Amino acid sequence: MQSQKNNTVARIAQLEGKLDELVSSLQPHRAPSSCNSSIENSLSAPPSNSTSPATSGDVYTAPAVPTSNLDSLEFSPEESLDIFRTRMLQYFPFLHLPSDTQWMRQERPFLFLCIMAVTCPSIPTKLALGEKIRKIATERMFLSSDPGAVNLDLLLGLLTVLAWGYDHLLHDTAMGLPRFTQLAITVVYELRLNKPLPDDSNVLTAGLGGCTSSRGPTRTLEEQRAVLACFVLSSIVSTCLDNIQPMQWTAHMEECLEALARKRETPLDEVFAHQVRLHRIAREAEHIRIASTAVPAAFHLSALQRKVNEVKQSITPELRQNSLFRASTYYTELTIHGLVLSKKQDTPDLQRLEGLHACLETARSALDSFFQISSTDDYIGISFLFFNYLARSILVIMTLSTMNDPIWDTNLVRSTVDVLWILDRLISGVQEAKASRGEEGESANGFLDKSTKKLMSLRASACAALMQEKTQPQRSSAAQAAENDLQVLSMLQAYEMMDAGLMASFMEGTAMFDGFY
Repeated sequence: MQSQKNNTVARIAQLEGKLDELVSSLQPHRAPSSCNSSIENSLSAPPSNSTSPATSGDVYTAPAVPTSNLDSLEFSPEESLDIFRTRMLQYFPFLHLPSDTQWMRQERPFLFLCIMAVTCPSIPTKLALGEKIRKIATERMFLSSDPGAVNLDLLLGLLTVLAWGYDHLLHDTAMGLPRFTQLAITVVYELRLNKPLPDDSNVLTAGLGGCTSSRGPTRTLEEQRAVLACFVLSSIVSTCLDNIQPMQWTAHMEECLEALARKRETPLDEVFAHQVRLHRIAREAEHIRIASTAVPAAFHLSALQRKVNEVKQSITPELRQNSLFRASTYYTELTIHGLVLSKKQDTPDLQRLEGLHACLETARSALDSFFQISSTDDYIGISFLFFNYLARSILVIMTLSTMNDPIWDTNLVRSTVDVLWILDRLISGVQEAKASRGEEGESANGFLDKSTKKLMSLRASACAALMQEKTQPQRSSAAQAAENDLQVLSMLQAYEMMDAGLMASFMEGTAMFDGFY
C-alpha cells in the first residue's frame, strides 16, 4: 500500500515537471507593433502560408505546443481533438475546429491546452492541467504588459473550461464557475466583441503605438460564436448561483446571431443559433420574475410561449429531434411556466394548476428526451450547460412529488413519473460511463465518480421525503409545510443542484416555485 502511494507521488511529481515544460511554450511572447511588423515583413519576411482570418488579439503570438510533451502525458492530441469534436461539441457547439492539429497548436495554443484538459481521462493529469490553465489565464489577464495577451484564443479556452471542466465537482466548490465566467466576460468586453468593430478612421487600436487596425469590416464567425457562447454560459451560471450578473444582450450580438444563422459554416451552427434564441427568451422570463410589475403573469406567459413556438416553427423536422435543441426548449419552457407560479398574488388557482401541470409534463418530456441519448458513453461529453438542463427537470419533479399545496395532488405526479426510477436510471448510466471512462485507482474522484456519489445521496434523501409524504398525508399547517421546505432544500444542497430561482423560493418566497408549498 505504501509502495503504491509512493509511486503515485513520484508519478505526479514527474507529471508536474512535464507540464512545466509544456506550459513554457505558452508563455507570452511580445510581438512587434503592427506598423513596425508590416515594415519588417515587407523587407525580409517570407510570405505567410496561413489562410486563417485575422481574429481578436492576433498581435499576441505563441509557438506551437511540442508534440513530445503532450505524448508524455499519455494521451494523443489528435485523439483528444477528435473526441472533443465528435462527442462533446454537440452539447454546446460554439466552436468550429479545423482538422489540422498543427494549426491548433500554433494559432490557438491556449484553447488547445484546455481541450486536452477537458478530454483527459486521468484525474491527476486533469487537475494538474487545470492549475496550469489558471496560472496562464491569470498571467495573461493581470500580469502581462503585452496588449495582445488578452485575445480570442484566451476567451475560447475559458469558455471550453467553463462548459466541460466540471470545476465545481472536481474541487468540491462552485466558486470556480463565477470566477471563470467573470474572466470570460471581461475578455469579451476588452475585445469589444459585444459591440461593432470601431471605425478605423476615428478609433486607434489600443497599445499599438498609434497604428490603426487592419481588420476587416465584420466580425469572423469564430468571434460571433464566442460572444454568443459567453452570453449563454453567463446566463446559466447566473441562474445557478445568483452571485454574478450575466452578459447584457446588445444590438450587435443580435447581428452576430443573425449572421451565424444565415451563414451556417457547419450543421451545428443552426443548432447553436436556436439555442441562443431560446436562452434569450429564458432570460426575459427571469427578468420578469424578479421585476415588480402590475402586468398579470399570464400575459407574459402567453407572449413568451409564443416566441418559443416561433422558434419551433422555424426549424426543420430533423432539427426538432436534436437532443440539444430539445433540451434547450424544455429548459426555456420550464422557466416560462415557473413565471406563473412566481406571481402567486395575481395568479388565480386555475391558472396556477395549469402551470403546475405544464411544469410536470415539460419536465417529464425533458427527462424522456435525455434518456434517448444513444449510449452511456455520451455522458462523458455532456457539457455543464446540458447537465444544468437535466438538473432543472429533476428538481421540478422532486418538488412536485413532495409539495404541500391544497390544489395539487402529489399522487398524480407519482403515477405520471417516478423520481426514484429516474434517479436509478441516471445513476446506472453514469456508473456505466464511469467504467467505460476508467475512473478508478488514480482516476477516481473524477466528475463521473463524484456525480454517482452525489446522485446516490440525493436518491436516499428523496426516498426519505417521499416516505414521509405517504405517512403524513394531511399536512396543512404552516409548521408542517416549513418542515417539508427544509427537507427538500437539504436534498438539493447535498447535490449542489440548487439554482438561484429555487433558492429564492425557499428562502424568500419570491422565485420560480413560489406557491408550491
